[in-house]
Amino acid sequence: MSTPDAQSYWISRKIPTDQFLLYCFADPTDGLDEIRTALLERAALIPDLRIKVGEIPLRADYPYWVPMSVEDSHVRLHGSGPRSWESCLDAVAALLTARLDPSESPWRLHLFGPVDGAPRCDDGPAVVAVLQVAHALADGTRASQTARALFSEAAPAPAPERPWRPALALTAAAARLPVQVVEMVRRAGPAHRMHRQLERDTEAGLVPAKPPSLPKLSTNSRPNEYRSIRTVVVDADDLRGVGTSVTVGALTAISLALTRYLGLHGIPVEGLAAEVTVAKAGPALARNHFRNLAVDLFPDAEDPCERAAMIAESLRTRRLRGDHPAGPAEDRAMAAIPAVLLRRGVEQFDFTAVPDAVTGHTVVSSVARGAADLTLGGAQVRFTAGFPALSQFMGLTHGVHGIGDTVTLSIVTSPSVITDVGTYEQLLRDAVAEVREGSAVGRLAE
Repeated sequence: MSTPDAQSYWISRKIPTDQFLLYCFADPTDGLDEIRTALLERAALIPDLRIKVGEIPLRADYPYWVPMSVEDSHVRLHGSGPRSWESCLDAVAALLTARLDPSESPWRLHLFGPVDGAPRCDDGPAVVAVLQVAHALADGTRASQTARALFSEAAPAPAPERPWRPALALTAAAARLPVQVVEMVRRAGPAHRMHRQLERDTEAGLVPAKPPSLPKLSTNSRPNEYRSIRTVVVDADDLRGVGTSVTVGALTAISLALTRYLGLHGIPVEGLAAEVTVAKAGPALARNHFRNLAVDLFPDAEDPCERAAMIAESLRTRRLRGDHPAGPAEDRAMAAIPAVLLRRGVEQFDFTAVPDAVTGHTVVSSVARGAADLTLGGAQVRFTAGFPALSQFMGLTHGVHGIGDTVTLSIVTSPSVITDVGTYEQLLRDAVAEVREGSAVGRLAE
C-alpha cells in the first residue's frame, strides 16, 4: 500500500472519512432483487472491488491490498416499499457517520427504491444507488471510475489476482526497513532545499503567498452525531459563465449563499474561504492523488460575475503555488518514511483538537463523473451526487458532481451547525439562478 493510502487507512480508524457516491436512475424495468443479483455478479469482475486491507505480522510494514471475495453483504437493500426523495435523502444522511472496516471490506453498495419525486425523473419511480467507499481504496476521481465500471454496460477490464503470503511480506519488510531509513534521510535533504526555494520564490513574487489563516465562523463548529443533506440538481450550463468552469460557478453560488446565510444570522464575516479538493499534477502513484487548496470566496464582491472572476483567479494562484516542485519533493520524502513511524504519528495525533484559526470555512469537493451513459436495471442515470465528510472543525461541506450535462450541488451539515438547512438550500438555489442570469448577461454582452 502506498504511503498516502496507508495514512488514509489509519486516519479512518480515528474519524469517519468514507465517501458516499450517489447515482439516481429513472424508471427501472427490473426489481431490486434482480438489480442486486446483477450488481454482485458485476462487482466480482471489478479489480478494485475484489481487494481489502491485509496487515502483515507484527505490523512491521505498510498494509497490503489482498484478495477478497464479493459476498451478498456487499449490496444492501434499504426497504422494498415506495419512499419519497426527501425520505431517501434522510436515509442516506443516516449512513454518513457509519465507517467501513477496510480489513473486512473497503466498499459497500446501498440500494433504495422505488423512490418517488426524485429530481430529473419526470415524476416516475427511480432507484438510488449509493456506493460507500473507504478513502484508502480511492480518492474521488478513482472512486468515480470504480462506480462507472459497476454501472457501465461495457465489460470491466480483468486484472490478475496476486496471492497473499503474509510470511513472505514480513521477510520483505525486514529487508526493506534499513533501505527505507537510508532513503528517508537521503530524500529529506532535497525536500528541505525545495521548501526553502519555495520560500525564496514566494518572497521574490514568483509564487503566490500561502493562504492566510482566518477567524473561525459558525460553520467551523463541531458537528454532533446527526447529519442533514440536501441536493440542488442543475444544468451544467447554469454554472458556466464567460470563461468560467463549473467548479468556479459552483464556488460563486456557494459564496453568495453562505455569505447571505451568515448575514441572516447576524454573523459578521471578515473573510470567507473554501478548502477545495483538486487532483495533483502528474501520474498518480497512489490511489489518493489529490490535495486541498484554500480558495478565497470574496464575500464583499456584490456582482456575481465579478465575484466569479475573483474566485477563478484565487483558484488559479492556489494551483500555481500547489504545483511548485516543493510539493512533489515532499511527497517523495514522505513515501520513504517507514511504516512504524508514520503509523505512530497518526495514532498520536489529536483528531479532536480544534484550531484557533482556519484556512477554510467549508469544504468543496468537485468531480466530473463522465458521460451520462450509465444504466441500472434497465434505468438510465439522471444525476449523481457526493457528500464530503464533516470533521471536528468543519460542520458544512459541499459536493459538486457532474454527469453528462447535469451537475448536483450537495450540502452536508449537522443540525448542531446549520439549524435551518432548508433556508440554506433555498439560498443556494437562488444563488445558482443568480449565477445563471449573470452568465446569460455576460454572453449577451460578448
